[in-house]
Amino acid sequence: MAFRLFPRNEEFFDLFDESGARIVEVAKAFQNLLKDPPHFRENARAVKEIENQTDKVTHRGLEMLYQTYITPIDREDIHALVTRLDDVVDYIDACAQRFVMFGIERVPDELHAQAQVLVLMTERLQATISKLRDMKKIGEMKSSLIELSKLENEGDQIFRGVLAKLIATEKDPVKLIVMKELYEITEAAMDKCSSVGHVIEAIILKNG
Repeated sequence: MAFRLFPRNEEFFDLFDESGARIVEVAKAFQNLLKDPPHFRENARAVKEIENQTDKVTHRGLEMLYQTYITPIDREDIHALVTRLDDVVDYIDACAQRFVMFGIERVPDELHAQAQVLVLMTERLQATISKLRDMKKIGEMKSSLIELSKLENEGDQIFRGVLAKLIATEKDPVKLIVMKELYEITEAAMDKCSSVGHVIEAIILKNG
């Protein structure tokens, strides 16, 4: 057994796992919201509750970081991972709340497609995050990050296609603005997933 002069706080990995589970939970809750327009309001409240719980996890992680002398990985990487996971949840929640604010009655197929890619991206991230604790499955982690990148490209293609279609066909300027914002925020949530992937990639390079 390797000897450490100072003990490292392994609770950070518990926190990473919890945050990883939260992003999958909120992505699936958002996907379920899209499938049930008559219940947007209550389903948006469910998404908001997950966002509130995630905020608590994030604050706990940051407090732990401030109070811990020896950390298992670089402090800046812990800060980046915790806050960017929180960003994923924040953006998904922001989109969910807009379905109530804007009084959306019908969800286009392209938004369903975006949500499906988002769920898959969060699942890839969760699978990768779960392996950070021992860093013994670097190959699997890298494969997950490659899959994440492919999903990001798929999401980009959906977004570009639907934006072009929207601008070409939507004559109502208010509806165009509303739908464009919904597509953009969902795309931004996927971008935040990619940002988490970049942090994990940096951790692998430093510690793998």
